[in-house]
Parts: sequence; C-alpha cells; structure tokens
Amino acid sequence: MKEKKTFDAVAFMRKRREELSRAYAGLSAEQIEEKVQQALKDDPLWQRHRQTRASSSQKKTGDCPEWHFHKVERKGR
Repeated sequence: MKEKKTFDAVAFMRKRREELSRAYAGLSAEQIEEKVQQALKDDPLWQRHRQTRASSSQKKTGDCPEWHFHKVERKGR
C-alpha cells in the first residue's frame, strides 16, 4: 500500500506562482529580470547550476533561466 503524500508539489508551485505574480505586478520585464538576478546572485544552488550550464552547449540567455524570459514575454510584462 502506498504512503500518503505529505507534500503537494503542484499546490506549492501554484501558490508560489501567485506570490510571484503579485510581487512582480506592474514591473517591466527589465525590472523583473533585475529582481530575479538579485535573488539568484548568492544562491548556492543557482551558482552550481550556472557552472554546469556554462560547460554545456545549451543556448545561454544572460544569467537568468530561459524559462523566465519566455514566460515574461508571453504574458507581455
């Protein structure tokens, strides 16, 4: 018998997306990018990701994850 999940990742991501939408409301794409850059600047997990990614052959879009730019452009922020 399966154990009941104690963490709902979908609910967590929905809540986090709503929090970020409120935090970024009214900001330009450039302002959002700057906030994200500042938040990631000293994050050890992001630093490790950047090092791994820099050594790969993937397309690089500044220091920010590509998904962030696509999402912002789609929403027209």
